[in-house]
Amino acid sequence: MTSAHAIGNDSLVSHAFNGDGSLLAVSVNTSDVYLLHVPKSPGTKWQIVDVLKEHTALVTGIDWAPKSNRIVSCSADRNAYVWTKQSDGKWKPTLVVLMIDRASICVRWSPLEDSFAVGSGCKLVAVCSFDQELDWWVSKHIKKSFKSTVTCLDWHPNNAVLACGSSDFHMRVYSARLKSGDSQSAWGNHSSLGSLLFDHYECEGGWVLGASFSADGNKLVWTKHNSLVFVADVSDTSPSRGAKCGPAVVTCYRSEFLPFISCLWVGPNTFLCAGYDCCPYAFRYSVDGVQFVHQLDVKDQSKVSEKLTAMKKFQDIDRMATTDNTSSRLATIHQNCINELRIYSGDRKMASRVSSIGRDGYLVFWDLPSLCKQISQLSIS
Repeated sequence: MTSAHAIGNDSLVSHAFNGDGSLLAVSVNTSDVYLLHVPKSPGTKWQIVDVLKEHTALVTGIDWAPKSNRIVSCSADRNAYVWTKQSDGKWKPTLVVLMIDRASICVRWSPLEDSFAVGSGCKLVAVCSFDQELDWWVSKHIKKSFKSTVTCLDWHPNNAVLACGSSDFHMRVYSARLKSGDSQSAWGNHSSLGSLLFDHYECEGGWVLGASFSADGNKLVWTKHNSLVFVADVSDTSPSRGAKCGPAVVTCYRSEFLPFISCLWVGPNTFLCAGYDCCPYAFRYSVDGVQFVHQLDVKDQSKVSEKLTAMKKFQDIDRMATTDNTSSRLATIHQNCINELRIYSGDRKMASRVSSIGRDGYLVFWDLPSLCKQISQLSIS
């Protein structure tokens, strides 16, 4: 149903799995990327396969291309590297010329794995592709309209549209098409790189923390630091359930929870959000707008006042900076903020297993079919 794994004593910043889910790449709040073998059976220890050492500052983002088996990492050192596995089993790093003067914050491969995007603290997105003649990864910048750090990214399934969230309170959708020629989608005409297709600003403020396109690309969900959740739908021609904004109808959900850092579609109309509440929450998008369904982590109140063992006490000193040995344990599996959600099995059409990493050093697998059986209100549709 759910399984928790202690990966490190420090915050887990970003993670990604290879194509068959046998390997995990993770940033454990250092300048290195750790590759670990994912255990197939309960009780089996996680084994470090390799450590990718090239960055000189905190690794802020990781993504793993499932088909080409290439890893891309970005860091506060303002660099990005593409890691390619050689015939001898070693990973070869290739420096990406980002041409930025601030930290790189997030990175995502495009669906076709022929390019990737890097969000940065210098008010731009670098869209990178491989130049065959130069044998080098080169970047082109999307600078239009950004007034602050680009905090999150997600690619449209058509490989030509990119959603970008920023700490200037805007959610924007751009054309990320690198090749010349016209291309059309429900979000608009994306003939050139950097064409602004959608721009939503919410006057109450709040940094955009997470963003995710649905499997068909017609819906975009994003979360903000003021605990609001938005869904933009370009397939909805009637603004009855939201406000019209460019090509989309935007619906707002005012959450009673703490801010969500990460969001992810796990079905045609179901998405998950997770963040400072240390627990993933399921939401459904329908004709009635966005509705909260249920939390995935079923709290066990008997554990709230559980006394800690000596070992657990010292672990909590490392992970949560606390020496309280009476009531420091939360009733959730994660004991600190969740930083990121990923699909481990399935896809955005129908995910069956989702992973989460947190600032408590834990990675947790959530088995959605089992949770649907346990929680009557929960269903993935």
